[in-house]
Amino acid sequence: MRKSVITILAVFAAALFTAEAQVHLSERVYVSTDRDVYVAGDEMFVSAFCLNASGGGLSNVSRIAYLELVSAEGPVQTAKVALDGGRGGGVISLQNTIPTGEYRLVAYTSQCFNEEGYNFLEGARTISIINPFTTARASSGVEILSPEEYLRLEDGNVRPAAGGISLDTDGPVIITNNSATAVTLSLSVFNDDGIPSPRSVNPVSFAAGARAGRVFEDRRTIDFEGEIIRAKLVGTPQDIEAAKGSAAYLCVPGRTSDIYPALLESDGTASFYTKNIYGQTNLVLDAGAASGNAHLEIISPFAGVKDPDIPALPFSYALQDRILQRSMAMQVLRASHADSLFTVLPIPNDTHFFADSVVYYLDHYTRFPLMEELFVEYISEVGFHRTSNGRELHVILKDDFRTVPIPQQACLVLLDGVPVPDHNLIIEYDPLLVEKIVVYPNTYFIGNRTYPGIVNLVTYRRDLPSYPFGNNVRVVDYQGVSYPVVNWLPAVSGNVPDLRQTILWHPLIELAPGESRVLEYVLPSYQGRFKVVVEGFDLSGTPQCASGVLTTK
Repeated sequence: MRKSVITILAVFAAALFTAEAQVHLSERVYVSTDRDVYVAGDEMFVSAFCLNASGGGLSNVSRIAYLELVSAEGPVQTAKVALDGGRGGGVISLQNTIPTGEYRLVAYTSQCFNEEGYNFLEGARTISIINPFTTARASSGVEILSPEEYLRLEDGNVRPAAGGISLDTDGPVIITNNSATAVTLSLSVFNDDGIPSPRSVNPVSFAAGARAGRVFEDRRTIDFEGEIIRAKLVGTPQDIEAAKGSAAYLCVPGRTSDIYPALLESDGTASFYTKNIYGQTNLVLDAGAASGNAHLEIISPFAGVKDPDIPALPFSYALQDRILQRSMAMQVLRASHADSLFTVLPIPNDTHFFADSVVYYLDHYTRFPLMEELFVEYISEVGFHRTSNGRELHVILKDDFRTVPIPQQACLVLLDGVPVPDHNLIIEYDPLLVEKIVVYPNTYFIGNRTYPGIVNLVTYRRDLPSYPFGNNVRVVDYQGVSYPVVNWLPAVSGNVPDLRQTILWHPLIELAPGESRVLEYVLPSYQGRFKVVVEGFDLSGTPQCASGVLTTK
């Protein structure tokens, strides 16, 4: 007899890759951005390059980079970027409450915490943000200059030509790799309206300062498959003590494959090994029945960097018209819901549960007011089993001989992808809230538990409506990894002017030796001068830089 078995790597993955977590290498994360000067509320497009400072080239170890936009007091905004082979991209929507001033964009991985004496500010990018909606200023201050003094300022972020990259900006932008090795790049074409960039890092200066560490201490496990979400138990000492060693779950409502178990450690913490969760979403944290009224709270993965040495932002009141233009462009883009953005990398689907699933769309059947009647009348793959605690759902498993034994162990029941340990709650659930029921009639492993089949009830709203959570469960807001995006089309159409400041951005360009890439773009409604900046590294970690100019009349 053959059974289809799908293994979900969660708790087992932690043990399997422990050796990987002990790798002592120095990772350094360089971040390129579409611009260096923004107004509050802008979209900041980012591209991450994770370098192996110990061995050279890109690092293939960490799968997530953590970003902090830092002031003298600490982070004003954070983000996460998924890494694949040391590369990733994303977008940060700058808050419109950020005070005017200079900031540092800091990037690092979990492995950086293991390096003794690691300087989180090493290689940080300097970003200027101007907020036209408030008089608030960053603590680093603003230096007011006369129009004449401001005109004498030089652009501080000069990207020197380096490597074997060449640019052709006559018509479409053409990038050519003239070197003998493959390169990975980011490209930005943005409006040059005369506001100079702050003095900042570039690939050449970053690579020159990327020194490998010598002493390591294993404080954090590397995010070798995706972000390791850490949580701690909060509750009475009695409840916390009772919960130690028991199983907890982390889930994303609406995503069947995002179920991550963990064991509660002796210190009351749990580590959930995820495959990276994208976007701003909700998490369901279930501390397990043994925890009583104790619940889990997520531990922040960020370092909380501060930089008291950030310089003052040079500014002049002669910039009024240019700042107004940028502010209008930002507001038009926000009002248009950023139609120009689309994802470059595919977002993971429910790959864990794909074999032989049976789907019942309830609108295709006569609706019953009771869930039990629905299962009895329509869903032949599921039966009921009475226990001392009520009733359990059991899936009739498939095999080559088409026998129909009902297993003694209950199946895993999900509501919008969230495990429901008490099946009586599902039997009493309102079927009018459910769009479809998906049955997976095979054996599955989740962590250290085996389930003979899975039943997933998917509601219309995908957010577990009317489900009564226990005191040991919390639904929390979660900041996942950013979606990697390309920006090259107008954000609006019709009679609304296209005022985009960045008219072309691509975070992930791969070029083989001798290869050229043609990148089309659409010019905005206004005329002017545009900078073209290409930044990156080759496979050995050698910096690659090129820049050019576009002019429209």
